[in-house]
Amino acid sequence: MRRSPLRLLPIAPLLLLLPATAPAQAPARANAGAVAEVRQAIRRYDEALRRGDVAAAGQFWAPEYTFVNPRGEVLTRADRIANLRGGRTAFDSLAPVPQEERLRAYGTVVVHTTLLTIGGRYSGQAHRGSYRALVLWARRNGRWQQVASQLTPVMAP
Repeated sequence: MRRSPLRLLPIAPLLLLLPATAPAQAPARANAGAVAEVRQAIRRYDEALRRGDVAAAGQFWAPEYTFVNPRGEVLTRADRIANLRGGRTAFDSLAPVPQEERLRAYGTVVVHTTLLTIGGRYSGQAHRGSYRALVLWARRNGRWQQVASQLTPVMAP
């Protein structure tokens, strides 16, 4: 008795998935490790900002770092360091909302999104409120650095 090739069609897509499942486990573990490392870096970075520690905060910004602030201005690493050093950026409070935090790893890059409650001065102006943050972290020379970030104010409904 000869089998029709059409009877195998429902199984064919499943067979294509099988080779992809075993190798995907190793990157998933690597991604979990990257996420854990970046989560620790975020906590150290936030603490450096709260303390106003220019040297510590500056280590988290890559040389080509770009920041889009809540007013839509584009700042460089040098701008951010100057703002911290001159006291134009200082935080009375900086609190992430844990249930709003998302980290997704893509090899040596991690995308971090969160909701922050910020109080203090940003670029010399008083700010207090909630902001959505988007930060791109890249692994460089054995450590994680921000290569770009953006803060967007959350408007009250």
